[in-house]
Amino acid sequence: MSEPSSTTMTVAHPTPSALRVAVMTVLSALASIVVNAGLVWLAKASDPSLQRYSHFRLWDYGTLTAVGVVAAGAAWYVATRSLPSPRHTFFRVAVVVTLALWVPDVWLLIKHEPTRAVVFLVIMHAAVALITYNFLIYGAPVGARAIAGTGAVATRAPRAASEGDTTATRVSRGVWVALMIAVVVEFLAGLVGMLYVPFNRPDGWLSHRGEAIYLLHAVLGGLLGVAAVAVVCHLSRRKTIHRVDRVAAVSGRCGVLVGAIGGALCVSHPLRLLGMALMFLGVSVAFFGYLIPMIDDAHPLASEVTSTTS
Repeated sequence: MSEPSSTTMTVAHPTPSALRVAVMTVLSALASIVVNAGLVWLAKASDPSLQRYSHFRLWDYGTLTAVGVVAAGAAWYVATRSLPSPRHTFFRVAVVVTLALWVPDVWLLIKHEPTRAVVFLVIMHAAVALITYNFLIYGAPVGARAIAGTGAVATRAPRAASEGDTTATRVSRGVWVALMIAVVVEFLAGLVGMLYVPFNRPDGWLSHRGEAIYLLHAVLGGLLGVAAVAVVCHLSRRKTIHRVDRVAAVSGRCGVLVGAIGGALCVSHPLRLLGMALMFLGVSVAFFGYLIPMIDDAHPLASEVTSTTS
């Protein structure tokens, strides 16, 4: 006679509410700005020549910090509702994002900006990443509930095991790689444009200096936008769409749209800094959106279902 068996099954992670994510996003933005202000004060105190350093203005780093943190909060909210292993994927994306944030710092070094100032910018970017990640992960966490049964397996299935995910044909990795490469090329064209197109140029759609690279940057952005929309349209025609592919396609399209809005804002000098921040944010969102299918756990359910029989 067999002994009764008990089965414990971990089901879909309860997701944090939108209000909780929003509160943690605001708190992390405020904490990041305060910490960065302290680092800027320390940098200026250690080197008085940095008193007028442009990137140490509160409006400059405060705006960029707020935009980045809000984007992270939105990403965490979407991840908890769309990905089978949100915390795992979010951690990987956070690491890559931190590395990407250091790219402009390296660019500043190449332009012979003060080394000490750039070192503090590197620390500031790392501080924002650490603060935002921990505020969101621990302040608006995902959880796991256990359903215990005797003699039978609980019938409720994890979210990641939905029929659409198990039967849908995945988009080829080659498509995501091609889109990522396109985003990188667009980003590099934007960096070159920053070098040749003066920031203090007059208002207008075209600049007399660096006009060729300016137009190239715009054309590449337009082609990338067409490709992003094409992928979304292709998926919309399918009967079943894998959740990760949907997140990647929508993230890419939204990122390209944000970048386009930023480019339009750059026409006006008073809005140019915000426009550049939105362009960088848009490129980042698109790149990491297309990166998600490759860094997401290949077998997320393996760690979600645990059975014990006695």
